[in-house]
Amino acid sequence: MLRFCNRSGSTVNVMIERYDSGCRPEPWRRKGWWRLQPDECKTVYGGDVGDLNRYWYFYAVNILGTTTWSGPYPETVPDSVFDYCPDIGTSPSHNIGMRQIDVGDNKHRLIDLTG
Repeated sequence: MLRFCNRSGSTVNVMIERYDSGCRPEPWRRKGWWRLQPDECKTVYGGDVGDLNRYWYFYAVNILGTTTWSGPYPETVPDSVFDYCPDIGTSPSHNIGMRQIDVGDNKHRLIDLTG
């Protein structure tokens, strides 16, 4: 299970990228946006995260755009809710940088988003 908790004090939008062998030409599925109110937690993947893949990716931003939880892994994501493989075009979209999560062989992972 992959779960996010918003501890930042402002509303946050979250997206993830995860391994999906059914996606072509790259085996990575993108999914978002989950909206988390302050002190709210949401499960974004209910299965065994370590069993699916060791590495997961995420990006989060507060609704004002003033705080991000980002990293060096580039991706283009739509502005609206999405769930797709890389062979699907979307618009309008924007560029982000994702953080990598190394879940090892753990079944569950909790990410606390703090301001």
